[in-house]
Amino acid sequence: MDKDAEGLGADFELWQQLTDDYEAALGALARGEAGARERVVRLSLALRHMHPELSDFSPVGGEH
Repeated sequence: MDKDAEGLGADFELWQQLTDDYEAALGALARGEAGARERVVRLSLALRHMHPELSDFSPVGGEH
């Protein structure tokens, strides 16, 4: 974990690990690696589960 993030708690540590894994999965998806799409979806759902209040936002330019 980043030394500046120490002391922020287990939730932050988990969020940081999920975002790092998500970034790696997006790279794998861009390279066309097998199973990458499933990893991206799984990690996206895990991140949404951590912050469900953020899942209500529509994409930029999306219709309401």
